Amino acid sequence: MVGRTIADRYRLEQHLGTGGMGEVWRATDLELGETVALKRTGDAAREARIGAELSHPNVIATLGTVRDGAEQWLVLEHLPSRTLAEIIETDGPVTPERAARIGAQLADALTAMHAKGMVHRDVKPGNVLVAAHDVAKLSDFGISRWAEATLVGGGDVAGTPAYLAPEVADGHEARPAADVFALGATLFAAVEGTSPWGSPDAGSAEQLRRAKAYDITPARHAGPFGDLLAQLLRRDPAERPAAENVRALLEGVKPRRRRPLVLGAAALALVVAAGGVYLWQRPAAGTVGDPATMDVCELAASVDDYQRFGARKADTADEKSYWFNGCATWLSFDDKGDDGVVVEYFVKQFVQYGAEEPNGELGQLEKKADTPDICTKTAVLVDGNVLQIDVKTGGTSQRPLCEIADAAGGHARKVLAGDQIPRREHPWPQDSLASANACALLDKGDIRAQLRSEAIPYPWNELGSWGCGWDYQQRQIAIEFSRQGPFEPDDGDPVDVGRPARAEPEDGACEVSLQHKALKDDRYEVVVVVLADKDVKDSSTLCSGAIMLAKTVVANLPQPV
Repeated sequence: MVGRTIADRYRLEQHLGTGGMGEVWRATDLELGETVALKRTGDAAREARIGAELSHPNVIATLGTVRDGAEQWLVLEHLPSRTLAEIIETDGPVTPERAARIGAQLADALTAMHAKGMVHRDVKPGNVLVAAHDVAKLSDFGISRWAEATLVGGGDVAGTPAYLAPEVADGHEARPAADVFALGATLFAAVEGTSPWGSPDAGSAEQLRRAKAYDITPARHAGPFGDLLAQLLRRDPAERPAAENVRALLEGVKPRRRRPLVLGAAALALVVAAGGVYLWQRPAAGTVGDPATMDVCELAASVDDYQRFGARKADTADEKSYWFNGCATWLSFDDKGDDGVVVEYFVKQFVQYGAEEPNGELGQLEKKADTPDICTKTAVLVDGNVLQIDVKTGGTSQRPLCEIADAAGGHARKVLAGDQIPRREHPWPQDSLASANACALLDKGDIRAQLRSEAIPYPWNELGSWGCGWDYQQRQIAIEFSRQGPFEPDDGDPVDVGRPARAEPEDGACEVSLQHKALKDDRYEVVVVVLADKDVKDSSTLCSGAIMLAKTVVANLPQPV
């Protein structure tokens, strides 16, 4: 193979190893005179599409694909480096400080992937390339998937057993939290010399068994790094930190030189408590902070900001928003309030595809959708979360929706430029769904009865506890909180679950919506319970299970007052 020319352009120079579903070679681009890496794979086009979505300094760049006869080859950036697996095998375990340097870069790479809805699914030392000065890059997207396509069923397990998260080893979907576990397992191997599921000498079947049983090897050489590894390697995916929060944890492991601390009175306050002295730093401007206490309505503009559009009144209330992480303004252009537009604010966790990448600064407002009926604009916050503003037609006359969105976003950015999202003056009522945890509303027995297996919950909305899911192979359970108007005649059939409720089967699922608490303007806090099975042809057969789940949810909800 050495010296062979691929597609009349690339000459193979050296076999570098094997990757997910392929082998990798160092090659010379004869046309450009540059060194590249070539990977022979059965699905180069799909892997190239995944790689093309990512442009990140800690991800090996995908340059394109070529076909040579019946063979497909992926053209990749060539990085003179060793894999972390080679370093561990040749040099032995690395120090916690070095593992942290490498891990912080991998966390950044995973953050970029997860922000675009992707899951790597095979983070391990062999897929981490370490170059000079410990520059680290994540490679091999052979089994990566977009998050919505990562369901693994029929006994199949995607990934390397030594670094699998326990829920994936047990047949559940590989979600971003599984990548975080695999990152923790990779760093565990870096400092301990072996996987948390034991030595490879025992065989992959034994490692898979241990992963399913969460029979984890305790860290012995990690020192203070051990506490951080324990966070990444938690059994419950919901308890692991998100990838975007891992860098800050890893940076705490870095040795730092002591230097004089200069404090501004406006930024820092001195607090003396419990016999110790603590420094409190003002929350960073442009960040979310605690989602449970954020008041999105404090970002809303007043009628004065809309004067140039002829606005007469701006009626703002969080109850008007469909979601708990939002707020809505009815902007009226007549005295009766009949003619107007809806301005909705949402705070979401992930940077959406095409949005400005987070760089530690408050992003500019960018247009994401513009139709005669709606204009959507977003701004990336300092912490990587996203502020989304939707302006929707609410009356009969035409209004400059995107200009109104600019006014709304301009006011919100002024608020965020100097502070976090403001805190709520009054906490959510104890009987509100905003104070409830969707992941705590079902009992293990109910989950086992419907999924035919135990399952670990995963939160849907990382900014709060307002959505949760459970899955096993082809079956899924979901709970979601929202605020909606009264039931309509086509909202399904009435069912008895202890609260006014409707059941509606459709597309391999049965959805039960139940009213929890009455709000203003004939609206309600609503819980939606879904039981889905992609192999079921008659969705109505799922409704009895969905109704049983809804009854358990009602029993565990806070009682309205």
